[in-house]
Amino acid sequence: MITIDVKYTLICLVLLALLVLLVYLAILAKNLITTVKSANKVVEDAAVVSGIASDKATQLDDIVGDVSGAVEDITKAMKGNQSLIGALTNMAKAIASAISYIKKGSDQDDAESTEPKSRQRRRNR
Repeated sequence: MITIDVKYTLICLVLLALLVLLVYLAILAKNLITTVKSANKVVEDAAVVSGIASDKATQLDDIVGDVSGAVEDITKAMKGNQSLIGALTNMAKAIASAISYIKKGSDQDDAESTEPKSRQRRRNR
């Protein structure tokens, strides 16, 4: 005849459940580490993109300031408060700064496209 002690059986079942729980927690930790590494890559990429956007916004702010100043000067010139030649000079400066910004952006795009793919991959990591 086989005798089973209920208290001993319950203790064994609890220990078995704890062992299964430990295995699940180990798998969860492994998956969590992979997820955190991927999230760090995304955050780094977002920081680079936001830095570039900030630089471009600063450059555009300067251009917008130049253009608004030139338009204001032309408005004053039309009212007779300033010489027309000075207003046109300021407008030409604003247009020149806008053109230099556009050329600078296209030069950077060309430089990035001619960069070797291995350097692009290293930079993107």
